[in-house]
Amino acid sequence: MTNTELAEKINGYLKGSKTKAKKYEDLVVANFTILEEDGDVYVEVKDGVLTVAPYHYDDLQVNVTGSAENIDKLFAGEVAFEKAMAEGLVKVDGDVAKFLALEPLVPAKKAEKKPVAEKKPAAPAAKTETKAAAPAAKPEVKPAVPAAKPEVKAAPAPEKKPEVKAAAPAPKAKKHGKK
Repeated sequence: MTNTELAEKINGYLKGSKTKAKKYEDLVVANFTILEEDGDVYVEVKDGVLTVAPYHYDDLQVNVTGSAENIDKLFAGEVAFEKAMAEGLVKVDGDVAKFLALEPLVPAKKAEKKPVAEKKPAAPAAKTETKAAAPAAKPEVKPAVPAAKPEVKAAPAPEKKPEVKAAAPAPKAKKHGKK
């Protein structure tokens, strides 16, 4: 895949991300060097405008080197940026944060729909001779018996404490008068 073809594919993947790019306040410039090809692709977000072009960017902040296939997988959303670095799918030189800042622009990978299996017609049932069954006996119905009520015990009465009355004041002694 040439750098021009890769740039077109990346541009296609990021087409819906133009509004997301408007939220970027920082300049992000990443150069992607293709291993099999003598070419580069740069992705730039400047003043909220996303640009993808098949050229080398001289004033880059981060350079990412990898195969065209692995770089394509990044922007297709098939592999996370951090995972690609950890597994050695791409080599990142420079400001890794700027490289990772591009990931939110990548559309989320949609789950692939599995093809619906065709319904096969049911196999014809084997012909077997059946004998008429005897009529089923009706089950005996018993009248409902009311459930016995559980015995309810009254809660014990709270213990009464004897009332303590204050002692009445002693009657005043009478003074005996003088005789």
